[in-house]
Parts: sequence; C-alpha cells; structure tokens
Amino acid sequence: MKSPIHSLIALLALFAAATALAHPPLPAPPGFGPARHAPPPVRHQHPQARLANWYANEASRQTVAAKRMGCGFSGPRWTTSWRAHHDWALTTSSSRIHQEIDRRDHALHQCRQQFVRQHRRHWRG
Repeated sequence: MKSPIHSLIALLALFAAATALAHPPLPAPPGFGPARHAPPPVRHQHPQARLANWYANEASRQTVAAKRMGCGFSGPRWTTSWRAHHDWALTTSSSRIHQEIDRRDHALHQCRQQFVRQHRRHWRG
C-alpha cells in the first residue's frame, strides 16, 4: 500500500504536467537568450521583401474596393491573387511599385466618383 506522501507527490506531478500542457512557456526575460529548443528569432526582413508584403496587402485592399464598387477593372493590375502581387513586387524597383499603387489609387478615385454620382441619382429619384 502506498503512503499518503507518495500519493500526494504523484498527484502534484500529474497537476504540474497538466498545467505545463495547458499553458505555453513564457518568453525569456530581457537579457536572457531563447531556450535551446526554440527556433531562432526572425531578425530583419530584407527591405524588398518587406516592401513586397506591403504592396501585396495594399494591392489586395484596392482590388477588393474596386470589386465592391463594381468598377469592372480587369488585367494583372486588378488580380485578386495576393501571391501574384507579391511575386511581381519582389522582381521590380520600389519606384515602380509606388507608381502602381498611385495608378490604382487614381483609377479607384475615378470609379468612386462615378459610383457616388450613380447613387445620388438613384436616391434623388
């Protein structure tokens, strides 16, 4: 027969194991390195990759806005594929990326003006 102390130790070990599974480990405090089993931290992303991510997010947002307003735009500039925008941005210059954003903004502005005019006519009767 087990003593009450052995039962208590087993119960505490079981509780500690369950708690460890329920809560992920805390990050290392400042000044201490990561645990040996942790993946290396992402230090810095290449500026072109960071710009490509931004561009793909912005282009996707603009494309969704154009579709919502029914602008009817087509072609590679208006694709809904985030990956296509990202891959293109990885292979071109930052000035070209900003030109594309500006061109898309200009087209959206014109479409938005037409969209508002149509809805004003509809509500006026």
